[in-house]
Amino acid sequence: MEALIAIDSFKNSMTSIQANQIVADQLAEHDISSRQIAIADGGEGTVAAFLANQPGGEAVTAATVDISGEAIQATYGYFATEKLAVIEVAAASGIQFIAADKTPAQTNTYGTGLLIKAAIERSATKIIIGLGGSGTVDGGAGILRALGYRFLDAHEQPLAMVGRDLGRVVRIDTTQVLPALKHVQFVNASDVTNPLTGADGAAAIFGPQKGLPVEQVTDYDAAMQHYMQVATGQVSDHLGDGAAGGIGFALRYFLGAEVKSGFKLIAELSHLEQQVANVDFVISGEGQVDDQSFMGKVPIQISELAQAHDKNCYLLVGNQKGSNQAFADHGVTAVLPIVDHVSTLAEAMQQGPENLTKMADRLARILVR
Repeated sequence: MEALIAIDSFKNSMTSIQANQIVADQLAEHDISSRQIAIADGGEGTVAAFLANQPGGEAVTAATVDISGEAIQATYGYFATEKLAVIEVAAASGIQFIAADKTPAQTNTYGTGLLIKAAIERSATKIIIGLGGSGTVDGGAGILRALGYRFLDAHEQPLAMVGRDLGRVVRIDTTQVLPALKHVQFVNASDVTNPLTGADGAAAIFGPQKGLPVEQVTDYDAAMQHYMQVATGQVSDHLGDGAAGGIGFALRYFLGAEVKSGFKLIAELSHLEQQVANVDFVISGEGQVDDQSFMGKVPIQISELAQAHDKNCYLLVGNQKGSNQAFADHGVTAVLPIVDHVSTLAEAMQQGPENLTKMADRLARILVR
């Protein structure tokens, strides 16, 4: 009996790699062999998944800044043979850096731009940007500024391009853009299809999640429209431009980025479907599954692959919302919440590895009967 284990991260509790290993160890205690795939969808864990699934890579740590401009160190993946860099927006511009006294009007993605610049200086000619987990709504302008784009106001003065500067841009100067950019292929790893502006745009949908007061959304969206108008000459509803607070737009329009599903990139790299076909059953999961999981979340995409190959698929999760039948319709044999006692969210996250260990042992005992 052999299992394929491909569990997404339990946010603030376990990485994909950690969760996979915990389950693999418990299966081994019951003489069930397994193979593991580190999985991600473009957000937290994307770099680790690439490094785990593709040989020849290294984790590179570089000096950069967070969304408020504070100096930090952040890590990205680099594959020297392929001259490929894999960068998570969350590493320098993630939601974990949001401060209680600041809103998106005061932050930007400059730090992610510095990571891109560092990768280019390391000779990268292809850069995959994982857009999940961002903490900004700056239309990606901070990234562009780090790469040499200059955003000028009505007095020809350069702007920092924090969110409040979006409506003040009058001209974008490209004379100091890094020459090497023309030799770099960019890929956006994202499953978000929101446009940059409008009712489903970056400010309206993602702004409040990142600290933007609801009463400011309309004005902020108008500023974003102004920014897009200055950049492109028009306001469009191109799908995916709103990803990561508008980074999708900046990378697509200014840097010619190709958009790919973060999950599918990892699936192709790890030959996920072939591996599903060659095992007896599949185990996936993440911190929470709910009705939104059916909109392309990693565990459901995996369960649907299992269903296509007539394999049982078990989801080990922190919390389940939604009916068992709905999950069964998408190929899930059973959703198994790992929390087995009353606890707070903080306690559940702290006890995640212990709870996952016990649930994996229970599942293994059922499977070998």
